[in-house]
Amino acid sequence: MDGLSLSAVVQELNSIIGGRIEKVQQPEKDELLIAIHTAGGSYRLLISASPENCRIVLTNEKKQSPVDAPAFLMLMRKYLTGARIVGIEQPNMDRVAELELETVSELHDKLSLRLICEIMGRHSNIILVDSDGNVIDSIRRVNPSVSSARLVLPRVRYEYPPSKVKRDPRSAEASDFLEVLENAVKPESALSENFYGLSPAVAKKLIASLGGVSSGAELLSQRIAAFYADFAAGRYFPCIETANGSCVCTLPFKPEGASFVQYGSMSEAVTAFYSTRAAEESVKRRTSSYERAVKNAIQKLERKLGIYTEAIQSEEEIEKLRLYGELLTSNLYLIPQRASSALVYNYYADPPTQVEVPLDPMYSAADNAQRYYTKYRKAKLARDHALEMREKTAAELSYLEELLYTLSCCEGESELGEIRAELIAGGYITDDAKKQKRGAAPAKLPPSKPYAFVSRDGINILVGKNNRQNDKLTFGIADPDDTWLHTKDIHGSHVIIKKGGQIPDSTLYDASMLAAYYSKARGSSNVPVDFTLAKYVKKPSGAKPGMVIYTHQRTVYVTPDLEHVKLLMK
Repeated sequence: MDGLSLSAVVQELNSIIGGRIEKVQQPEKDELLIAIHTAGGSYRLLISASPENCRIVLTNEKKQSPVDAPAFLMLMRKYLTGARIVGIEQPNMDRVAELELETVSELHDKLSLRLICEIMGRHSNIILVDSDGNVIDSIRRVNPSVSSARLVLPRVRYEYPPSKVKRDPRSAEASDFLEVLENAVKPESALSENFYGLSPAVAKKLIASLGGVSSGAELLSQRIAAFYADFAAGRYFPCIETANGSCVCTLPFKPEGASFVQYGSMSEAVTAFYSTRAAEESVKRRTSSYERAVKNAIQKLERKLGIYTEAIQSEEEIEKLRLYGELLTSNLYLIPQRASSALVYNYYADPPTQVEVPLDPMYSAADNAQRYYTKYRKAKLARDHALEMREKTAAELSYLEELLYTLSCCEGESELGEIRAELIAGGYITDDAKKQKRGAAPAKLPPSKPYAFVSRDGINILVGKNNRQNDKLTFGIADPDDTWLHTKDIHGSHVIIKKGGQIPDSTLYDASMLAAYYSKARGSSNVPVDFTLAKYVKKPSGAKPGMVIYTHQRTVYVTPDLEHVKLLMK
């Protein structure tokens, strides 16, 4: 959370000034949730000092505190419960927000406190400071072993985090911005180094949203000054910038040339951003464990495949055993007792040739012939079994590689749940839920939905996200005369063009582009894509989810292009 977004949130926190703190919770070790009652209603203030998700926002979230209250929470309840919020400020528009509080002591003496929220990544902290400027306590204590430059400990005087001397952009004029931008090689770096609240990345986005450097330093300076004047008056554009369906950052202005989602307030945007990111991180963590399980299964199958391949003797070697048995049987009267080999004519060859057949001297010639017949039958059975098992192993290996691909594309809880169910059904992971004690059943997630696109001709195109969804799409949603597409011999999604009859070439190209993009060949060129009617796609008996066979197909070649895919998004 940068200083600019924090400043927008601080403006919105003015609604809680005058309110009283009714309840304090500590749902996580580095997080406080404060319930506040005002004349205008009740609010919840979430303050997080998490290194990855640090923020301060008004929220509607309800969270549970741990059964055993931490010592810091007990202290916060002692000082904050019943306190009145008399002011909120953000010194120098830096990443620090201060709540000014008034309360009374146990002896009914009036106390002035400050709850300081440092929203600074891994250095984030929540600190309660008394009227003399001394630290009462903090959610993360900083002792000399952690930092010798700045201590955050009880009874130690509070000092602001060290930072460069900059200017507050809210009080700057156009001439101040012009002075910085006029000869700057990198305008975004110049703004970030001279004004509070702007990282180079956010400064670059702000410059782009105001017309860019091409508009000239003087005009750009005027626009930046006007932006901050509007910003100080509460006129800003709360949004989340997105890319490829993922959240990039929160912004109080509309990003130029980028996808975004607008919100009613900055608190809503920040809450949605971190909630989405937390869900994505949760999915990634669990996806990685499933990936390990799948990769381990793949390694085992690859070893099996090697064993079966070695076990498969050539047809010529097996036939040689049968031939030796027949040659010995037809020449029994010529072979002496206890011979170690027999030189016989092979009349199957044209012209006949002499063949030396190895013998075991412990057995008679007839017994040696029977031993060769037995070896032949066993070798033939072993070869047939190895061929069958190699085919099954190769099919399962292909299925797991497809599953590994769908895991890499997993985006949400519903999709992850479907893949988890598939892994449990296949015996690749165990169902931990069955091992747990009986209790309230977990909430059932709604089924995930396929990607939906619209071709340039206005025709709907659906793209499956995982194996189970591919099956549902192909054998449930698709009509027999809909067009079905899939990359040729490459793991990827099933694609359906929801229109029977003749398909325009441009729609076929669009659908082929999607099939290539949502496959393992996304980074390749000239990707082969097969297409046929859905009625010609069949699922073999006993086949794994997502595995199909098809006929009457034709093939086109396309090169995946992200910009083209974006144009088709519904």
